[in-house]
Amino acid sequence: MTVSPFGSEIYKDLFSDDDVNAIFSDHEHIRSLIKVEVTLAEVQGALDIIPEQAAKKIKTILENIVLNPKELTHGTARDGIVVPTLVKHLRQAVGGDEASFVHYGVTSQDILDTALVLQLRKVIEIFEARISSLIEILAKLANEHKNTIMAARTRSQISTPTTFGLRAANWLMPFIRHQERLAILKERLLILSFGGASGTLSALSEEDGIATAKALTKKLSLGLPPLPWHNQRDNIAELGAFCSLLTGSSAKIASDIILLCGSGINEVSIKDGGKSSTMPQKANPVAAEAIIALAKTNIELSAALQHAQIHNNERDGAAWQAEWINLPRCLDVTAACIGHQINLLDALQIYADVMKANIDQTYGTILAETASILLSSHMSKSEVQKIVGKACITALETKTDLFDILAQETETNINWQDHRAVKKHIGLSQKFIEHTLAKITN
Repeated sequence: MTVSPFGSEIYKDLFSDDDVNAIFSDHEHIRSLIKVEVTLAEVQGALDIIPEQAAKKIKTILENIVLNPKELTHGTARDGIVVPTLVKHLRQAVGGDEASFVHYGVTSQDILDTALVLQLRKVIEIFEARISSLIEILAKLANEHKNTIMAARTRSQISTPTTFGLRAANWLMPFIRHQERLAILKERLLILSFGGASGTLSALSEEDGIATAKALTKKLSLGLPPLPWHNQRDNIAELGAFCSLLTGSSAKIASDIILLCGSGINEVSIKDGGKSSTMPQKANPVAAEAIIALAKTNIELSAALQHAQIHNNERDGAAWQAEWINLPRCLDVTAACIGHQINLLDALQIYADVMKANIDQTYGTILAETASILLSSHMSKSEVQKIVGKACITALETKTDLFDILAQETETNINWQDHRAVKKHIGLSQKFIEHTLAKITN
């Protein structure tokens, strides 16, 4: 086993996501930091806060600069943050009097948090696309299988009839809410960080500070918060919580699929499932297992991000570093999880005939609730429970339909034959599916 499966070439396709890893690579991190520094100089030059010529030189040189991440290693370990060493390299590259206007009037956290937000915007675009794909796939399953009758299972036991379409609708609805949550969350999250040394922006005049902030938000397409958010980490914590919710909903689907494709149930299968080294008959639900493992991991990562809200005073290095350790991994886990979910659903094969056969194997006991309701108008509840309970045992032992037994053992005018069809007892399944599909927004 490697120190971390997330950075392993062996395990990366199982536990990690290439797209998010690319966004959070060292090179992309440096590129985002430099983009913020260049944009800062650019807008300050346009506002005559720094000389326009200095801004032009900074932009020309820094837009094309390439830094080796190893050049920043020692300084980052010494300072506890990458920006001071980065700015030193950037000023050396610019040279001359113009170098002093690099990183003008800001603090390291302004640059680092704004660069983080630029990276988060790219991650959110990935999440939005994949959630939309999941909604489309699940909506199709719900619609196509609204008449596919299966046994509902409560506490792992067969209970009453339902439809696979309703099962899929139940999988779908949380993702519709996740789509709504993310739309609201990103408005709070994708905002500029600009407050100077202690969040007062005292290095710039009031006029210059406000003008710079407004110009930066316009240039970077970010929101403008009412005040600097250096020590307000609730939006980051909320993102972690959202990721845990998203992967939790995925894990619920994966868990259901594992149970439904289990030996003895076999109502679904996964095309090209994982292979065993010694048991060739097996098709292991590998993607589903990975989804559950990743979702459980995300619970811990989200909790770690909640801890980072305890951000002492105006800046807290320990809380901040806890974010750096856990946030990228949380996002990576989330992307990997929902990526697996899309692939899992695409490979899902549904067997309506097996679902029917499993219902048939209940010998009518799946309609025990219906039988109890029918009898309740003829006798007391305690009598109903006793009669139906005993009849269910007899039905399973003798492989005789429950309604045939009740027709013989009860003296009522109930026409048991009229109630035997399972499709009559799926309740409001189709209505609920329709209500769910109506919630999807284009």
